[in-house]
Amino acid sequence: MDLSFQEIEGRLANRIRAHKLFANFDINSWIADFVGEKHWDAVLDVGCGNGNHLGIYLQHLTDTGRVVGLDRDVALLEEADARYPDAVGLELLAQSMDQPLPFADNTFDLVMSLFAIYNAKDPAATLREIHRVTRRGGQLVLVGSTINNANELFEFNERLTGQRIDERTKARSGRLADEFLPVVRELFHECNDEVLASYLTFPNRDEFLRYYCSTLLYEETAERMRFSRADLEAACTATNWERLSKEVLVITARKAP
Repeated sequence: MDLSFQEIEGRLANRIRAHKLFANFDINSWIADFVGEKHWDAVLDVGCGNGNHLGIYLQHLTDTGRVVGLDRDVALLEEADARYPDAVGLELLAQSMDQPLPFADNTFDLVMSLFAIYNAKDPAATLREIHRVTRRGGQLVLVGSTINNANELFEFNERLTGQRIDERTKARSGRLADEFLPVVRELFHECNDEVLASYLTFPNRDEFLRYYCSTLLYEETAERMRFSRADLEAACTATNWERLSKEVLVITARKAP
């Protein structure tokens, strides 16, 4: 199943901004703590987007280390390149995760995929490629939403548009646990998973609507149906915009030595 999509300029940045400003739990801090446990020789970020996390990896490289950011969206890679103009050891590669990875076996001692891997058409094929290019004893980190992620947003969208959550969106929300975790357990020597309870608390209705209008849910429903700003505001009750659950699943694994 192909669940990938093309980001509209600025919307990813809006979502990242909201998580930085309004989240009770900063996933970037978790990632920084994990990556900061050692210095890495070679890091691969699958679905790196606009490079939001590349700076973390660059801070924790060995003297000759390198970071490779891979994404199918050229515009997002251009944003990433602009963010790190003087980075040493950074390579950005325009390619889909559905294609064979252009790296030799046992290349990377750390592979990360944050809020991206569940877009792969064939989980087993993509994870076999990731396993192949991971060094013996190397580590894998996958982060993505759970089926409980953003339920309040779907309720708001249904009240606005009359449309219930569609099967494509529902599949994306639970896919990391349902389709990817079993394959990781099969391929890798060690595998652990943890659900992190996170949520966003918006200070006002405008910030909630700014976030909503930056989501794929809005793009595929309300935007296509040409709902106006006044329609969106009318669908907000006194409290339904205040808090948004953002539960995530973290999978960590290690390849056999």
